[in-house]
Amino acid sequence: MKKAEVRRLPERAFSTVAHRLRMGLRRVRANFAQMVQIPIAATAAYAFCVYVLDHPYPFLAAVASAVGIGVVTDKRLRRSLDFGIGATFGVLVGEVLVNLYGSGIWQLAVTLSIGLFIGTMINSGGIFITQIAVQSVYVIAIPATATTQPFPRTIDALVGATCAIILALIIPRDARKVPRAQAANLLDEINAVLVMMAKALRAADPELADRALERARETQDIIDSWGSSLKVSQEAAKINARGRRHAAEVTRLSRAHTFSDRAMRTIRVIARRVLAMAELGVPKPIIADYVESLADGAKKLEIAVRRGTDRTLAENALAEAASRLDPRAEKSWDLHDESLVLLLRPLASDLLQAAGLTSDAAHERLPVLAEDNADGPPVE
Repeated sequence: MKKAEVRRLPERAFSTVAHRLRMGLRRVRANFAQMVQIPIAATAAYAFCVYVLDHPYPFLAAVASAVGIGVVTDKRLRRSLDFGIGATFGVLVGEVLVNLYGSGIWQLAVTLSIGLFIGTMINSGGIFITQIAVQSVYVIAIPATATTQPFPRTIDALVGATCAIILALIIPRDARKVPRAQAANLLDEINAVLVMMAKALRAADPELADRALERARETQDIIDSWGSSLKVSQEAAKINARGRRHAAEVTRLSRAHTFSDRAMRTIRVIARRVLAMAELGVPKPIIADYVESLADGAKKLEIAVRRGTDRTLAENALAEAASRLDPRAEKSWDLHDESLVLLLRPLASDLLQAAGLTSDAAHERLPVLAEDNADGPPVE
């Protein structure tokens, strides 16, 4: 390993840890509601079985409610139903089979096989099938407590599943909140990466360019989380009146997700090009200004999306940045400079469309290319 790379190890390690911590805190904020609901539902289901049904150790009630709610915000009513019904049915299958042939090692294998078979026959969903298998194994492996009621553990699981489903139905949910936050997080990362690339171009700093590339590559989790939250919000818009009121904004956020994803993919390509140019040791202040202008537009769009306010300021900033992206603006530029500016054009177009412009309107904001460049590499 080269000495320069060794010297960079502590800095890169700190950058990686800082990024992981930042992403972790964002996940905590996004999933906080779920983290509160799980102990409430599990405790309520457990207490109901203990004090109302007089079951001594109804742990399956707490388990069924916890897995039905889930620890992340991609909880949907269908998911709660799959977990809840699968868990309850799995316990029922296990109790029936225990009453037929008792418990033991071979009984465990037979029960698991039967549970998987029945689950696959009833429903193709992986969650449903897994819950039937897992809960039936619980019943075989853990001895039942003494009670006069028939199928007590099935009742426990049913109580827990019911708590999860009730929470999925009654807890207010703003269909815009999570996808709006995820959209803002990605746009914040776009802004940060563009700022780093602008600084790397201005100072011909390959180390900074390399960190920008690494940070761009680490954004896929945000993109995937945003897409997942949009599916939840689209479902929420169908099953409750409050969600339907936000359907239009959810649709706009879905469109923004598509173009922001494209923008980040383009940024990764640009970051590799910036790294190669920075390694040449020649500062590129004019192109750095172009990149910085796009970063400013992305920041304004991030603020508008996070607050749910008008995006006109972001559109104007991005349009102004796009209007400067002429690969023949400077006679002193070589092929590498022109190619980098050409790569910035589709990025500007994607960001403009993420802000709400149509494809034609976004392309109109870009300067017309000279005719002698018509046979060059594709721009848009």
